[in-house]
Amino acid sequence: MIKDVVVLDGQVINIGPWDYKLLSVMVSPAEHDDEGNVTKEAVYEDRVTNPLPEGAVIEQQEIEVAPDGGLIVKGSAQLTSDELLGQQLAEMKIQTMQQTQLLASMGAELAATKLELINLKGANQS
Repeated sequence: MIKDVVVLDGQVINIGPWDYKLLSVMVSPAEHDDEGNVTKEAVYEDRVTNPLPEGAVIEQQEIEVAPDGGLIVKGSAQLTSDELLGQQLAEMKIQTMQQTQLLASMGAELAATKLELINLKGANQS
């Protein structure tokens, strides 16, 4: 299916119409006569509270339904939520391994420093 998409710096940032989040603002209040009858209706104007980002353009692109039910640009690689969780888990395991190696290295350094202190104390007592 062809849909409007918003593209910024070569990346699709929105599929479908942009939500400008229009806010109705009174620009002039209603006017009343001495008896309270409306002589002139209030005037309202729609103001955009969510403009398109600077540099963004609206294009039409082919869209398809992703495995998770969301919409994606046809042919774009989209990881499923399970794949994203797996990727995050792998990154956390790598970080844990790196921290474990760092702690082991620090422990070895601490042990070497303690041995050096013991040797220095022994040399001073002789």
